[in-house]
Order: sequence, then structure tokens, then C-alpha cells
Amino acid sequence: MLTSAKINLKKYTLYSITLLSLSYLAVRSLEEFMVIILVFLASCANHWMLIFVVHRLSEKAAGQGQKYRRLVPIMNIGKLVLVIAALSFGVQIMGKRIIIPVLIYVLQIVVLYLSFEKPSAEKGSW
Repeated sequence: MLTSAKINLKKYTLYSITLLSLSYLAVRSLEEFMVIILVFLASCANHWMLIFVVHRLSEKAAGQGQKYRRLVPIMNIGKLVLVIAALSFGVQIMGKRIIIPVLIYVLQIVVLYLSFEKPSAEKGSW
């Protein structure tokens, strides 16, 4: 099964929209909310890159994937640059309140975890 097929996009979208809606309560201006949206989009792109890299490395470990050999390191560096750039831009606008977008980023990682579908063997294990 493909890695991307293991993520329930309905759950991911629902949890993400809920998180963005709640974050709107913590902002003071439209500019701050735009920073939160920017960090949110950066974290979603980061998640997509993470899934891409893990899937490609899994293929390589299984001896199936060779055509993405150079793309994997670029994606790993891109993930880091993307998040740092979004948060650096956020510092310029929000100053000391940058903790709010950082918290959104961390909670978006939780959203990704909650959106993974468990294999059928694990569903009824407890």
C-alpha cells in the first residue's frame, strides 16, 4: 500500500480546518492571521514532502525505487528551509507572539499523526 494511501485526507482536512478556526481566536489583526495561514501552508507542504521522502526511501530500501535518487536530499533540505522561512517571516510580523504560529506548526504534526489510518490488525487490538 502506498504511504499516501495511509492518510485519511478527510480527517486531515477536518482537523486542520478546526485548528485554523481556533487559531483565529488568538490573533489580534488580519496580518497575524495571514502569518498563521502561511505557517499552516508551510507545515502542510512539509508534511507532503515528508511523506514523499519516506515513501521514496521505502521504495529504495525494497530495491524498487531509483529514479528519485537526487530528489530525496533536495526535499529534505527544502522541508527545513520552508518551515524556517515561514517562521522567520512570522517573526517580522508578530514579534514575540510568534509562539502562536509555532504552536500551530506543532499541533499540525499532531493532526498528521491523528490522520494516519491504522492497519486492520491494529484496529481491534485493545
